[in-house]
Amino acid sequence: MGVLGSKVLVAVGSVNPVKVRSVKRVLSRFMDVEVVPVDVRTSVPRQPVGSRDLVLGALERALGALNVVPRAHLSVGVEAGPMEFYTRTGFLETQVAVIVDRDCRISVGLSPSFELDPEVVKLMLMGEELSQAVRVPRGAGDIGEMIGYIGYITRGLITRQGLTEAAVAMALAPRLQNPGWLLTVEELVGMLGVKPLYECVRAVS
Repeated sequence: MGVLGSKVLVAVGSVNPVKVRSVKRVLSRFMDVEVVPVDVRTSVPRQPVGSRDLVLGALERALGALNVVPRAHLSVGVEAGPMEFYTRTGFLETQVAVIVDRDCRISVGLSPSFELDPEVVKLMLMGEELSQAVRVPRGAGDIGEMIGYIGYITRGLITRQGLTEAAVAMALAPRLQNPGWLLTVEELVGMLGVKPLYECVRAVS
């Protein structure tokens, strides 16, 4: 994660302030970081559904950011949406974070997850994003950019930023143990069964 004691440059595959702020808050607890937001295109729908699309979207965000910022030591991608689970709708709303390093090793983390109204899930399965699929009173603000729908329904107890920070922290946790046993990008791509938009270019030693 960079030379010990030196600043770690981290590329984030999003310009969404919640995601950027969350990455900086989490990683700053463990290292001196400089975070660079990057607007990244992905191959998944605007509202990804299912674990494969969520992981693929997060991976593409991380890889795309890493390619744009060649000096970055790490990159982070975060994607949110319904993931398969044992509920009435068959899904839980979750966030997936993927961290990629210059050795093309990846670590993955999930946020706490929650059930959504079946009618909301139905709209999301048709392509609507969560912030458009839910109905909140006027004056609640932009739930996509601020506290999130979870912040609205829990009256601020849990916020979208809190979920994002948790996902990033869980993706970081394996690296705080022993990054030597992490999957490579190629291994994850093999599991996904689909080639991402971007390749991982290893650092030249």
